[in-house]
Amino acid sequence: MLSDGAGAFLLEPKPNPNGPSLKIDWIEAVSYAHEIEPCMYAGSERMEDGSLKSYKDYSPKELQEKSIMAIKQDVKLLGENVVRLGFKRFKEIMEKRGMSVDEIDYFLPHISSFFFQDKIAAFLDENDMHIPYDRWFTNLDTRGNVGAASIYLMLEELVNDRGLKPGQKVALVVPESSRFSYAFAMLTVC
Repeated sequence: MLSDGAGAFLLEPKPNPNGPSLKIDWIEAVSYAHEIEPCMYAGSERMEDGSLKSYKDYSPKELQEKSIMAIKQDVKLLGENVVRLGFKRFKEIMEKRGMSVDEIDYFLPHISSFFFQDKIAAFLDENDMHIPYDRWFTNLDTRGNVGAASIYLMLEELVNDRGLKPGQKVALVVPESSRFSYAFAMLTVC
């Protein structure tokens, strides 16, 4: 479900004279780490009260038997929060900036699994932010979930394969589920 990848954006003060460029209209980020407990952790075990018990508090035998050093994910906590928190914030940002999702030509949400696609669409619909699937762009089915590199690869593929036109708007939504952090950006094709 997850493989490693790397990517980067080249930022320059002027548009590329030899091909499409994207102007950064805005970037915003938020973390809910101070409100929601981690849904992904390693070297510890979650206790009934939600606290994490450190590997240092286990014997070597317990470390092995309980797989304390393994990376773990609380999928219930993830499922209850990752879409709700991120897209609630996306709505707030759009409202603050006086924008409508109708202005978005391409919507690039990083999703680790197609399990989340309909959940995001349902949240957007319930909040009067419907974005038709023909404006969504993901390459999850062809590239897989390459973690932090996903948004770079999606945007590169969109720019090189879709024949973007000046003035089109591209929205990026990038979650980091472990501590419920999100980054959002709006780009304009120039």
